[in-house]
Amino acid sequence: MRTALLTATLIAGATALTACTEEQAYCVDLAGYAASAADVDPQNPADYTKILGDAKKLQESAPAEVKDDWGTVVSFAEQAQKAGTDRVELARLSKQTGAVTSAYKSIATHAKDSCKVDVPALT
Repeated sequence: MRTALLTATLIAGATALTACTEEQAYCVDLAGYAASAADVDPQNPADYTKILGDAKKLQESAPAEVKDDWGTVVSFAEQAQKAGTDRVELARLSKQTGAVTSAYKSIATHAKDSCKVDVPALT
């Protein structure tokens, strides 16, 4: 009886997980990302490494409307991580923040419209 109950519980849980659409999964991940991105300073490229893991995950699961935008954010974060504390490289990267900010604004608009998630603004 105990085994049957455990099996039924596991099946019910698995069914609930598979019933979640890809967009819903993206929105849930996006909400988690929003919390971790709150302290990212767009004028400090090194801060982008704080969100790199979450951004990569979101890039993979992102809907077509924002997939390229996530690619821009991830690429920039990877470059910032690679630059580390190299001031010359970080200064070069800081010139790219306009494109990253634009891509992020598209992500933020989509997040609010499609997922009802407010991601922190990059100002």
